[in-house]
Amino acid sequence: MAPHNVPNRAQIKTWLLPGRKRIIFLLFIALVLFFLVAWIVFIAEGSYLDESVFEFIALHRTPARTQIMRWISYLGNTEFLIPANLLLVVYFILRKDKWGAITVAVVALSNVLVMSMLKRLFKRQRPSEPLIEGITNFSFPSGHAFMSVAFYGLLIWFAAISMANKKLQWAVILFLLALIIAIGFSRIYLRVHFTTDIFAGFTLGFTWLIIALVMMNKKQTGNYFRR
Repeated sequence: MAPHNVPNRAQIKTWLLPGRKRIIFLLFIALVLFFLVAWIVFIAEGSYLDESVFEFIALHRTPARTQIMRWISYLGNTEFLIPANLLLVVYFILRKDKWGAITVAVVALSNVLVMSMLKRLFKRQRPSEPLIEGITNFSFPSGHAFMSVAFYGLLIWFAAISMANKKLQWAVILFLLALIIAIGFSRIYLRVHFTTDIFAGFTLGFTWLIIALVMMNKKQTGNYFRR
């Protein structure tokens, strides 16, 4: 009998890989959205959306809201996510869930590598007048958005395959989805990212998370997709 709340092979196939066509469709949509955003930013050089969002936020910015946004933004920082990932790995090791620990480690390490490569590839400068000082790397795509989708999205996946209480499961999933969105918004509010950076980070983070989970499923079960 499988340990309590530890996902078995049948659960993984049901929740993680609901069919080849659905997975391919989701990846296709995410990549189309990413390339659309990249086209708007680098080819069409459109800035209307980014500037409009900045102008709207400026009308509603207060010191108290700014402090809240700083706290939320911290939940997407590497200073928070690296220890969080390590704790999650330790948690799965203690539960003797080898594949859970490996999945967390693979997703976390690959995130950092992919994001670093993409920022150097696109080389988009940060917005002017940021509310957080000391950020020197490039802007596109957003690392906070990318890594938040990867980490909290991974938590969503674990909740989906391991929580027996459906009400609690959906409460956790909706909370984590709201947190991902809030982290992305906080980066725009603090003027350290453009809105298009966040959209790009979300779509790429989702894409990379799905690819990583599919590859890990291949290692664990011998299949990429549920038949």
